[in-house]
Amino acid sequence: MTFEEYSEHLTTLFTTNMNKVPIPWVISNKLSEKITLSGEMKPFYGATTVIKLSEQDKSACIAIRNRLFAKHGNCFAKLETDTYHLTIHALSNVYNVAKDDELIRQRIRDIEPMVEAAFRLFAKQYGRDKIRMKALGVGTSGKDIIGLKYVPCEESDYAILIDLFNILEKVYPLGEFFVPHVSFGYFQIRDYRDGEITALYETLNQLNSEMDLTIELDVSELVYQHHYHMNDFRDIFRVKDY
Repeated sequence: MTFEEYSEHLTTLFTTNMNKVPIPWVISNKLSEKITLSGEMKPFYGATTVIKLSEQDKSACIAIRNRLFAKHGNCFAKLETDTYHLTIHALSNVYNVAKDDELIRQRIRDIEPMVEAAFRLFAKQYGRDKIRMKALGVGTSGKDIIGLKYVPCEESDYAILIDLFNILEKVYPLGEFFVPHVSFGYFQIRDYRDGEITALYETLNQLNSEMDLTIELDVSELVYQHHYHMNDFRDIFRVKDY
């Protein structure tokens, strides 16, 4: 897929999502693996690879998040702002292994050397590079997650981003299309009135019409983490370590 094709596909996905308000609003069954009915984080063990945001970019995301949550905060189980990141590739977790932490732990042990080898390669090839990403806007990601969606600014940004993803996809194939995003929170597991969703989308469209945000991802800040719930991510190793 070329840069133009990838950018167009991401833009079309986002625009389609925002142009049609999905009513009735139905939360997926799998969300209950991550949060409780009262909006608390549930144990969710696994591993992932993410690029942490700079303090400047994190502050810009938080400002948008605060405007959204000021009006619709009761809809969401909030993610801690100090965890804000852009996921490059998820690895072993309940969704793709089993509801068994020991099996997940074994799978993590099996692939961790390959992940480390990939990080050594990233350090050699891209350790001093940065990836610029332009925000498409705040979207709803299949009715479970609220967050900022991004698209690479230029072909050079795309080339690095997609190479990172493709190499990790070879290590741990998931067969999913890569949609770059920074998550703000999960929808509360409850019924939503049609008016709530209509009002939410009105706010999202207003925010997005005013948005002009570009972030810069430092490849050296790519980190391999274990997570224990969705507000508890622990660094294991980083590209900058190599």
